[in-house]
Amino acid sequence: MAVFRGTIRSETLAMDTIVNVIIPYEQHYIQSKAPHDKTLILLHGLKQNADAWTRMSRIEQFAHYTGFNVMVPEVQRSFYCNMAHGLPYFDYIVNEIPKMASEVFHFPVDSEHLYVAGLSMGGYGAMKCALTYPERFAGAMSYSGAVRSLENSGGYTDSSLFQEFQAVLGMDLQCASENNLMLLAEKAANTPRKPKLYLACGTEDFLLEDNRSFTEYLRKLGHDVTYEEWAGDHSWPFWDMACARSMALMAGLSPEDVLKE
Repeated sequence: MAVFRGTIRSETLAMDTIVNVIIPYEQHYIQSKAPHDKTLILLHGLKQNADAWTRMSRIEQFAHYTGFNVMVPEVQRSFYCNMAHGLPYFDYIVNEIPKMASEVFHFPVDSEHLYVAGLSMGGYGAMKCALTYPERFAGAMSYSGAVRSLENSGGYTDSSLFQEFQAVLGMDLQCASENNLMLLAEKAANTPRKPKLYLACGTEDFLLEDNRSFTEYLRKLGHDVTYEEWAGDHSWPFWDMACARSMALMAGLSPEDVLKE
């Protein structure tokens, strides 16, 4: 296992930014019997940064057993959007990160081998990437995803998030079609290729009903979606387990294989 933390100069953002990279060694693929030709863009949540996944989860272990090369970028509190008053973080994630993965690290980024996943705000980001560009991704995974938070941003007028949502969406807090997962899901449903989708949410999580309703909508539209829920709240123990289960699913392995020491 190789783990790198580095600073890059992003052309999209016109600034330096942090990226973490996890590369399983080939002998680990042989041990786990997982193919070593998958790339995962792993997204952090609203209160985290690019270091959170390597600090707080067992992502190195999961990459070891599933054969995923992992890229963990940083987007601040942008909600993975091209912000109305800020930086174009969505373009950075869907265009520059895959390009870097391919050209710098020689990871596969074609539509059969590129995946995206994230927690909370990052779960929204993962679904947004895959539903905006279903032809680019093999799969997307969301853990306690804030899948309807921008759509319902008008309800945050008395919250500390009010000005942040204005920075993301604009002063009128209108969630444009490119940021509305329900509308993106409708559009993606009419494309010839649909990525595999995975969503998980804890039964004590404040986002549970949003995840249930969004999953039901995805299924009605004919998307290939797996949904799981179990006891848990909006915290790392749940996200860690959901990450393991989803990576195992996408790699065709059992969660028990991925979670073993």
